[in-house]
Amino acid sequence: MPEGTARVVVEEYPLPQQHEQVLRELTDAVRESADALRQGGGWTGGAGLEAVLALDAAMARRGVRVRAVYPRALLAVPRHAAHLRQVSDAGVSVRVLDHVPHDLLVFDGETACLTSGQACGADEPAPPLVRVRGPLLAASFAAIYESYWQRATPLSRTSAGPHHAQLSAREREVIRLMTNGYSDDRIARKLGITTPDVQSVMTALMERLDAGSRFEAGYKLAREVDPRDL
Repeated sequence: MPEGTARVVVEEYPLPQQHEQVLRELTDAVRESADALRQGGGWTGGAGLEAVLALDAAMARRGVRVRAVYPRALLAVPRHAAHLRQVSDAGVSVRVLDHVPHDLLVFDGETACLTSGQACGADEPAPPLVRVRGPLLAASFAAIYESYWQRATPLSRTSAGPHHAQLSAREREVIRLMTNGYSDDRIARKLGITTPDVQSVMTALMERLDAGSRFEAGYKLAREVDPRDL
């Protein structure tokens, strides 16, 4: 292998229990970013809704940038629509797309996981999970993900209601302190959480409000939120 060439490792895991084990290892080790395409609320052959929510929330709490694209059709299913809101409230930037072709996860731009097919029915075995390691090939999957992300619609735009109706208790606390001039560190100390927690809340809010900055997010909230509601 020529000097400087990145090594690529491709591994296949046929069993569902292996899928969840691999995903947990990756989410525990991720440092900066985790991007997901999900055909359903969970992961094919692996973690279900509750497990996916717990994994995503744990990453967001550590300050990892977590993004997820789901099929728009899930919003018509109450259970899945509620799950997407919970994922968003956990600090994940959520978008929806008319068609999500397959499950894909990209961790830190260096490792990608995808399924090599789709089960045809309830009695069919789950398709194998394929893990690709190495920045050279993983970068290609990251670029594919980015193309879907740019075409997807932020979850906030799918709701007809005002943004403030969707604010969680934690978001209201952070907004109230932020508007009173508190820094992220001071907000974290006041609420007994970490600074990355505060930053995750703000990142999710900016995504839901389609705001390019905290200032823009604050401006949009100021037009909708009565300070007495915070």
